[in-house]
Amino acid sequence: MLSASTTAALSAWTAGRRRAARVPALSAAVGRAGRVAWADAVGVTGAPDDAGRSPAVGPQHVFRVGSITKPMVAVAVLRLAAAGVVRLEDPVARYLPDAPASGATLVQLLTHTSGLPAEPAGAWWERAGGTTWEDLARLVSLAAPGGQHHYSNVGFAVLGRLLERVHGRAWDAVLHEEVWTPLGMRSTGRLPAGPHVAGFAVHPHADLVHAEPVAGYGAMGAAGEVWSTPADLVRFASWLVAAGPAGAWDAAHDAGSPGGGDAVLPLAARRRACAPLVVVDEPAAPWTTAWGLGVSVHHEDGVRTVGHGGSVPGFTAALRADVVTGDVVAVCGSSTAGFGEATSLLTTLAEAEPVAAADPFATPSGAAAGVAAGARADDVLGLAGTWYWGPQPFTLTVGADGGLALTAARPGGRASEFARTGPREWVGTVGGYWRGETLRVVERAGRATAIDVGTFCFTRAPYDPDVEIPGGHDEAGWRPLP
Repeated sequence: MLSASTTAALSAWTAGRRRAARVPALSAAVGRAGRVAWADAVGVTGAPDDAGRSPAVGPQHVFRVGSITKPMVAVAVLRLAAAGVVRLEDPVARYLPDAPASGATLVQLLTHTSGLPAEPAGAWWERAGGTTWEDLARLVSLAAPGGQHHYSNVGFAVLGRLLERVHGRAWDAVLHEEVWTPLGMRSTGRLPAGPHVAGFAVHPHADLVHAEPVAGYGAMGAAGEVWSTPADLVRFASWLVAAGPAGAWDAAHDAGSPGGGDAVLPLAARRRACAPLVVVDEPAAPWTTAWGLGVSVHHEDGVRTVGHGGSVPGFTAALRADVVTGDVVAVCGSSTAGFGEATSLLTTLAEAEPVAAADPFATPSGAAAGVAAGARADDVLGLAGTWYWGPQPFTLTVGADGGLALTAARPGGRASEFARTGPREWVGTVGGYWRGETLRVVERAGRATAIDVGTFCFTRAPYDPDVEIPGGHDEAGWRPLP
């Protein structure tokens, strides 16, 4: 899929990063057009064989990925919301009466604005393990829900408990059945699902290592207990963003998967998860990071990526996906101190083998843009095409299930996706200005003459004289400038 020169550049990045960071094992993978395009690993597993030697690490070896567990848990929660089992705007106590921060909504838990502390009380849980639900239920919040962003591992432990309470089985069993298996993530699990590496603390001033324990996290597991490979992480993020010129995961996998990626979670819900909702405000620092629903959103040097990082003693991991091109990178290392950032691997891929940028709001072929059950596209096909907001042209496209995408003709203009909520009504799910706003069809004599988007009037011609425009028309009509 990638040229030999591109794969050489990617392998050089991996080997160079391992040497510079002194990581015992470093494994990386990249995705393009919805598929794993390259994977490589360098170093040793750290687990001696019968001869006392440490075997070389390969792409098949699994690593602990820490908090990259969180977006997977978020997807399982969003599946419940898409099915109408829970409402994201409801307080968690409605479904989990003994939860800490019982007044926090599911959205606030997903965006780290619940007011819960970052860690549970007691010993360092990532090394000691053994946290119980009773330990978490006794925690006192640091702040009222809905305030400033404060990253909380505890919040995702609560969401894991929610999954268990609703489904009646362990959170990882839910992920295995509903997320990992459908997305082809065969090497991912709460326990190593195949050959794995050992994690170490590397001495900062000597070529020495200290073995790190692998503790059972108990009630904290949903915050960061998963093992995986970079290739599996690429599969997950490629599906999550479903972006790029080939429609990424949905277009690449529809033929062999009934319902495509929408069978796991509709595209509109995935787009909502990846939209920034809460800004991370660090003193004297620019706003470059925000949070969606279980994913971090970075915007630097004109490139927006979504994903998550992961860190537990002995391991670090990073997952980033370009929301425009659909390119994805995942890196896993076996050192507590980490390997640095992974976004430069994305840059290495883009510079070695550029891909044409795609419209991030375009609906991939075969993928649904909305979430309404039983919706159809053919009954709204007549709405597709060019509409004008005053003199400005927009394009309205229709998804496979009747969802809509409204995109300005000029680069950088407003763009939104709308999920169908009624026969002639939609609500914005993605796109800052019209997210949450209602799109309605205005008809006369059975013909659509205008669309109303949050009170803004769009017509088939600029200020169409046959349509009643708020504020009226210029009585002289369109004419030369005096």
